[in-house]
This record gives sequence, C-alpha cells and structure tokens, in this order.
Amino acid sequence: MKSPEKALFIQLRRIGDILMCTPAVRAFKKKFPGCSLDFLTEHPDVLRGNPHLNSIIEVNPSKQLNPVYQFNLIRKIRKKRYDLVVDFLANPRSAYYSFLTGAETRLSYGYGHRRWAYNLTPPRPATAVYAAFNRLNLLRAIEVFSDDPALEFFPSDRDRTEAGEILKQVPGNRIMTVSPVSRREYRRWPLERFAEICSRLKSEYDFEIVILVGPGEEEFGKRLSEMLTAENPVLPEVDRLGLLGAIFENSLVHIGNDNGPKHIAVACGTPTFSIFGTDNPVSWTYPDSKRHRYIISADIDPECRQSNHKCGPECINKITVNAAYAKMRDLISGLPAINKTLETK
Repeated sequence: MKSPEKALFIQLRRIGDILMCTPAVRAFKKKFPGCSLDFLTEHPDVLRGNPHLNSIIEVNPSKQLNPVYQFNLIRKIRKKRYDLVVDFLANPRSAYYSFLTGAETRLSYGYGHRRWAYNLTPPRPATAVYAAFNRLNLLRAIEVFSDDPALEFFPSDRDRTEAGEILKQVPGNRIMTVSPVSRREYRRWPLERFAEICSRLKSEYDFEIVILVGPGEEEFGKRLSEMLTAENPVLPEVDRLGLLGAIFENSLVHIGNDNGPKHIAVACGTPTFSIFGTDNPVSWTYPDSKRHRYIISADIDPECRQSNHKCGPECINKITVNAAYAKMRDLISGLPAINKTLETK
C-alpha cells in the first residue's frame, strides 16, 4: 500500500488490551516513520510517553450516551483527515468511530455484523495466540510485518522518584509484588490463598512483599495486609499507572491474578506468575516460559468458557495453594536475578 500520512489506531478499553497494541504501534512506525500516528482510547495513561505516537485522543466512557460529547469527539477526529484507521477492538462504538472518520482505509477483523464499518477485514488467526501477535497479524494486511511481541510502557522521572520514596519503606531490595485483584469475580483467587503463598515465598526466598491495588480496590489490599501482619507487607497508595510501572521496575517477581497490572509488569521487564480463571492463558501470557508462567485449573467444564463465566469463582477456586506454589517455585528457581541476590545475603 502507499505510505499513509495520517493514521489512527483504536483500542478503547482495558489496560491489558491497550498494552497489547504497543508492539503494533512500534512496528507500524518502523514501517512508516513519516506517518503521523494517533491513538484513540479511554485509558491514555497506558500510552503516556510512548515515543511512537504523535498524540493520544482520550475518550470519556461516562459520556457514551451524551450526544453533544459524541458529536464533538467525532468532529475532532474527522478534522484530522486520517487516511488510515486500524480498529483493534471492533465493538459497536469503535466501529462507529472508525466509519465516521471518513478514512480511505479502515482496517479491522470486523467481528460479526460490525464488518460494515470497515473496507479491509482480513481473517483472524484460527488458533489462540498471544494477544500482541493478534494485533501484529492484523497489520499484515497493510504490509507491516513483525514477530516482536515486546510490550512497551514508559514511567516518567516523576513516577520513578515517587516509587523510590515508597520503596524506602521496604527493608531490603528483594521485592516481590502481589496483585490480588480483578474486576471480574471469576478471575479472583481467594485472598487467604494469596496470604499463604506470600508467607511461604517470604520464608523460602526472603522476599519483601509489596501489595499493589488501585483506586477502589483498597479493601482487597487491606484485607491481605491484615492476613500478612507477620510478614510486614508494604501497601502503598498507587493512584496512577506510571507509578505502578515504576514500582514494577524494582520488583524481582510479580504474582497475581490475570489483570491489567500483570501486563504492565511484563512491559517493565518483571517476571510474572499469573493465576487464571477460565480465560485462555495462551492469549494473555507473554511467550517466554523462562520468565512468565501461569496456572489454570485442569478441571474446568468446557462449557464454562462459552457461558459468559456463569460459574463465578468456582473454577479459579479449584486451584490449590500447593499446586500454585509448586509452579511458582519452578519459575523462581530459574530466574538468575533472584538466585544471585539470594546467594549474596
């Protein structure tokens, strides 16, 4: 295709989903360095500081039904006169935005009846792949080729300075971060099991535990902290994603549910261990088994994934502490950074 002059990428929601677009952003700019690239999203903080983007256009999700807001937003993106739009989400709203940009080329997998909004709709991969590969595969339709799924996240100097102040509360440098939260009940492993796992890991590996929760999740962090009184966990106030990323940059390993913070940890170079409910771990685990592992119950009813997770926490609760701990130890034993610092203590 001819080199586009102005392009818009769309991924409105979910921290992890937006991060999965960053390899595609990087690959696109490598192919078309002269193209002005904007990104339309509800979570601009995920992309702050990304050097491959010219601008980030924020969408206010609370104003979905506000006709004046929507009219002004569409007018704003139409004035940009994009010649290419890539919609990674393809939900009803993003399809609507894509079509109304008036772009000559509108690219998406175009799920179901929403194909009407696009004029370039390649087939989606037939088998499950890491979500970043899914985005990269879409760009093949415009002759952008890359097999590098590395996620990118860019904490600011302010974020790193503030993280340093927070981590002064931690007596040592063997930090293990823990994220016991998720928006979805079927993705939340019981807090008491996280508590037992943390106690065992602290005892065996001399980790200092930092519990990470976001605004509105404080109760989960408080309850886990109370269960870990003997381990002296640190429960910082994390009010923005950049600060979260800067803390991850100082963590030797991160454990938690399958959630947005896990993907930020991956982007910041931190090894991760994730506990899955019924979602496919292949799609949401970075493809490097030396640094990123997971556990999912072997006893899941196949219909669970097809019933909108009506089982609630039943499936994830089948994962025992002993099973999770064995897999965590297998990951940690192969991480040179952890074992090297343990030897020097």
